[in-house]
Amino acid sequence: MSKKRKGPPALVPATSSTRSQPASVSSQPPALPERVDSPHTERSFELIRFDRRLKWFIGICAVLFALVTMAKIHPISLAMWNDLLPDSSDPKRGLISGQPRRIRMDDYAVGTPWILSQANKGFPTVNETIGGEKAPVLVAPTHHFSEIFRPDHWGFFFLPIEQGYAWLYNLRAFLSIVGATLMLLLLTRNNFWLSLFGSIWQFYSSGTVSWSFIPAPLIAAISLIFVASVYLLYGKTRAQMLAASVALAWLLMVYILILYPPYQVPLGYVLLALLAGYFSNNWDTKRLFHDWPVKAGGGILALVLLGVSFWLFYAYLKPTLDAILNTVYPGKRSELGGTGFIANWFSEYFRWQVDDTSFPRNWLNHCELSHYITFAPIIIPCALASFSIQRKVDWALLLLSLFVMVGYVWIEVGFPEWLAKLTLWNLSPTRRTQIPFGIGNVLLTVLYLHYLTTIEIKTNRLFTLVGIAAVLGFMLYAANLNVGDSEGFFRFNQLFIPILFFTGLGSLLLFTWKPAYRNALFGAAILLFLWPNVTLNPVAKGMSPITEHVLYRTVQDIHRQDPTGKWVVFGGQFISYMVTATGVDLLSGVKYTPPRTILKVLDPAMKRDSAYNRFAHTVYSSYINGRDSVIIQNTFEDGYVVNMDPCSSRLKALNVRYIIYDKQPQPVEIRCMKLMTTLGSLQIYRIND
Repeated sequence: MSKKRKGPPALVPATSSTRSQPASVSSQPPALPERVDSPHTERSFELIRFDRRLKWFIGICAVLFALVTMAKIHPISLAMWNDLLPDSSDPKRGLISGQPRRIRMDDYAVGTPWILSQANKGFPTVNETIGGEKAPVLVAPTHHFSEIFRPDHWGFFFLPIEQGYAWLYNLRAFLSIVGATLMLLLLTRNNFWLSLFGSIWQFYSSGTVSWSFIPAPLIAAISLIFVASVYLLYGKTRAQMLAASVALAWLLMVYILILYPPYQVPLGYVLLALLAGYFSNNWDTKRLFHDWPVKAGGGILALVLLGVSFWLFYAYLKPTLDAILNTVYPGKRSELGGTGFIANWFSEYFRWQVDDTSFPRNWLNHCELSHYITFAPIIIPCALASFSIQRKVDWALLLLSLFVMVGYVWIEVGFPEWLAKLTLWNLSPTRRTQIPFGIGNVLLTVLYLHYLTTIEIKTNRLFTLVGIAAVLGFMLYAANLNVGDSEGFFRFNQLFIPILFFTGLGSLLLFTWKPAYRNALFGAAILLFLWPNVTLNPVAKGMSPITEHVLYRTVQDIHRQDPTGKWVVFGGQFISYMVTATGVDLLSGVKYTPPRTILKVLDPAMKRDSAYNRFAHTVYSSYINGRDSVIIQNTFEDGYVVNMDPCSSRLKALNVRYIIYDKQPQPVEIRCMKLMTTLGSLQIYRIND
């Protein structure tokens, strides 16, 4: 409001700017506006503002992606092989900085050998070393049309293998950070710095980093699906709408083919909450129905493209998908929730006190206990109170709050069986729900910080002091909970600094005061807290810890001379993982789906089907009783052991010609074979013709 002038008021429309008056009308200088508290005016509706700042950001990300990919740099702990199977080479081979993480064997001992096996075989769709049926299509790069929907695999088809491997992980990072930033720009009405902060917070949270960025492609997919959906319904040109419809169909297939329901189902609800909230916040019948035939056509086009793509994929993979769905683990797994967090909802506050090798014993391991910082217990009551006072609801914030509350009930209480199956939450074990639940909590905080910039804040010192006391009480409760849950790992005095730190951060979220630079202070503090995560994974280069290993090279040399002979390892599972990478046909190792053609020879009557009908780490061990018996024992939820005679006629029937022992075998074990070579404690034998 400006100070009143003397004389009759000028009649000026509310939407017009006041014109300057001639000097003859008044000799008084123009008055400066008073500084008063007033509600934030709503900005006019706008899609993503691709200004110079955003273009520079995307450009810098793209250049960094290209540079690190061409340099073969990635965050995977392949250097762990230098310790697991030392071959007298440099223990730092393939390592630029940091330390490899033994806990991440799913990356360096399972996923990477599968990729190399496929590359060495020419990317086939059938590879029994990985599993039965067409398992490679689901878990590794192949020459199959579905690779159109796996952009992180594209590098394998036009780059050398090591650069393709770097492309895999670097593209996930690039799409996650850029995609989340674009989505948050829509949700925060182009608040660039808050959106960038939110994307970095998600990416560098423990739940993302500790799992070697496995959640990153899911974050990227839901973010870009959100953007495409908004542009389809709110696009200003027909070109935007049609491009958005094609992108939406492609992105939905990308999301489907990630094929991990424990994350996909809860994140699907996060996406629905954000979309419903965004449309409710920006509901405008005229805008939504503008050019509606084009939008309707775009929607139909997206559904048609999605339907055709999915049908082609499903028809080709139906036997493989049926095999997975009918496994004991994970296919028949069905959850009802209520089993709780691995640690607890608030253990992330005290993240600095744990690492890969130091954590409470009952918290399973460093990866499983990792999730995301949550402020929901502060935000949800504050948001609801503010909605009531302001008489205005932010629907995205409200619906995301609902997701967090439902997710908490699923994790801690559980659902009735009918509801779990109806909502598909039965596909998400609670320890896996932690990741999408945490992502939802991060988004909730970012949206709340944006919400605070859109409302009139009436400062109340008493309410603020009461709020700060409540936040401190909550943090004391969280600390006490962790002291009790950790079985003596934490001491209360160790948690003093985190208590003060997060009390300060939580207090910044109170809507009863207006601290200067609220978002900047909050963002800087969170990024400071996340800084150790930047160095959690190593900086590695290439794949030399595997491809230059003496065992890898020796097996490949033999394989080149006899490419049709199959292999089996009698002994340690890590030897099988290494041999898998060479591209030979291997009976032992990790099988994504049961290799039925092998198992029918080993167990013709399928007496032990329940033991091996699963995703499994398969180990072979010598068992000789003179009757050519084969005993298959389930050892873990995801593992079994095949006990049999290495000279069994069954192995000959399977065309197994090479056996690797991890120690000196007994004479009876090698009675039918001859020694090929010795590599330290390892011995490679060839079965006699």
